[in-house]
Amino acid sequence: MLFGKYFVQVRMKANNSKDYKYYTLVNTGEYKNIEYYTLTKEEENNKVEVKFEKENYNGKKYSYLGLTVSEGKLPEDVYDFVIDSGADNSTGEVSNGQTENKLMLEYAKGLKEALEEKGYKVKLTRDDNNFDSFTATNMYDANGRIATACKTKAKYMISLHTGESGYSGIQVYIPNNVDMSLSESLANNLYNYSNLEFSTNKSYKKQEGIYQKNYTGADIKARTANLEKQGIEPYSLTTNTPNLYLIREVGGIATNAYVDGRNPNFGTNSYYNSNQGIECYYISIGSLKRDLEILQSEKDQIINAIASAF
Repeated sequence: MLFGKYFVQVRMKANNSKDYKYYTLVNTGEYKNIEYYTLTKEEENNKVEVKFEKENYNGKKYSYLGLTVSEGKLPEDVYDFVIDSGADNSTGEVSNGQTENKLMLEYAKGLKEALEEKGYKVKLTRDDNNFDSFTATNMYDANGRIATACKTKAKYMISLHTGESGYSGIQVYIPNNVDMSLSESLANNLYNYSNLEFSTNKSYKKQEGIYQKNYTGADIKARTANLEKQGIEPYSLTTNTPNLYLIREVGGIATNAYVDGRNPNFGTNSYYNSNQGIECYYISIGSLKRDLEILQSEKDQIINAIASAF
């Protein structure tokens, strides 16, 4: 990447003009400037500042969108990855004395170590200290899993689960409009590095092992009617809105995050309107009820499969 300052303009024809013209951009909204760091490589990062600025040129004042690229190291509070271990203190899936929340915490800690060995900076949404603090209703609190993740300003979030939709096998759930190459690597690595099979779940399936679960028209209709019945203004949901909250709510405006406090049954995601979100991959690595032996005996292989995808 070349360091320096870049100016973003729009090349277009306007008012039936035959020739192209270049137009600068003005921020008419309330979105803040973005300070983005690339993934750590050999202990170095590139810093990209995206912001609207003003400048005088030939006696005229111009507003424009600029990008400044420079060398830099990650600040103390910025991370490459944030890892979430599935289920809350309700234990999640249970089989033969093993629970999803405890096993996925083991996986999360192992994946953190594997990624750190590759030189990445990694944060867990929960560890041994706050293991019992996550509930189904405090996810948006100041120390809940959403806020904990968003504070990291990480590039990627990996959320580890078992038994999604009651199926065994590999299921990688992805955000909207995302390049498929990373999810393909995750699904294929899990299949090739372990004895796990691709899930037989056909709902929301994009290709083998990869899923994109958005709200359907029926979901939106039912959810809207339920909120109206409670006297709550319905959310602006579309069929491009992710159904899985961990994908949706850490992505900000890019994934149509919407938990803004209007529903008293939940808190407020203070990052719901953020223009600097995290790309989240929700990975269901088998089922405790059908894949428990593999999940216990091949933990290192499975962790390495996920880490190697990056």
